[in-house]
Amino acid sequence: QMLRLHLPDPPADSEEEEAAAEENAAAQSSRSSIPMDAEHVELVKRTMASVKLPTLGIPAWASQISEDQWKDVVQRTLQARQS
Repeated sequence: QMLRLHLPDPPADSEEEEAAAEENAAAQSSRSSIPMDAEHVELVKRTMASVKLPTLGIPAWASQISEDQWKDVVQRTLQARQS
């Protein structure tokens, strides 16, 4: 808000959505613990290092704010929503 950025309100969760989210989290947890050998780890690292995001997808304001300022805005917004 101080930077005139609009962050939408989070959606209200229903009981069904909460149950689905818990199941999804459990599935993510089991997938994230798949062991990888060192060769595959290096392959993933090399692949991710070569990924370039298009600059057209970056909003203009993103080049005018530091990472620390952005983190501060996000943190304050999250704290305000929790209150």
